[in-house]
Amino acid sequence: MHWKRTTGPGGPEPPDRPARPVKQEVTPERRITPARVSRIALELARERRRLAHRPSVAQLRTMARLNGRAPCSYRLDAAVNWLPESLPVGFPLGADGLCFAHAGGEVVVLPDGAGFALA
Repeated sequence: MHWKRTTGPGGPEPPDRPARPVKQEVTPERRITPARVSRIALELARERRRLAHRPSVAQLRTMARLNGRAPCSYRLDAAVNWLPESLPVGFPLGADGLCFAHAGGEVVVLPDGAGFALA
């Protein structure tokens, strides 16, 4: 009868493989709570005239994490609005970003959740 070996000779983890990184716990200040979600929904309803697009889920998560307020659409086009000089490859030119104010100033969030600060 053959016995199947489920672990290596050194135990469950090979000795040359580094330990798996553990995902860090989100700090309470940045946790998305139901109260933050309802506050963001209220902000979006109040400022609906300033929004020319439907924000993505990633944009809304970023706004909730940063306690954003006064959202508005921001056209990602250099002919219309200011854009940083060092744009990455695959930047969504022509799309709409979500601009909002938070404790550190104003930020524009791209559809994928990344963003840049307005100077």
